[in-house]
Amino acid sequence: MNAKKYERKLSERFDVLAQREDNWDGYDSKKPTKLTLVRAENLIGELLASIISAGHPWHTPFISSDEDGNVTVEWSGEKRRLHIQIGENEAEYIQVWGINIDTEMHVDFLRRDDYLTLWEWLLDG
Repeated sequence: MNAKKYERKLSERFDVLAQREDNWDGYDSKKPTKLTLVRAENLIGELLASIISAGHPWHTPFISSDEDGNVTVEWSGEKRRLHIQIGENEAEYIQVWGINIDTEMHVDFLRRDDYLTLWEWLLDG
């Protein structure tokens, strides 16, 4: 699949999120704001471009939103998961390689410099 097809698939998923209303899940969860959706779609687009241009395979993520209206993006490898949470002002990532929150997970703010390192970490596991 080429980059344009991946971009279309991602755009379709963001279109679904844009249709959400507050309380979309019956638990008073907030809908993502337009700013959050734009930031998330741009960030994931940049990530896709970085990965494709580096010659790595792309895996379409699970995309949703959380109770605070942040966009959540997740990939699962065989033994590792990469979770990105994108809000209006910042993005964070969580690397997961086990169930112990203290010794098998890492959380940090996401920067462009992290894209390839995180992707390679996910694929190596």
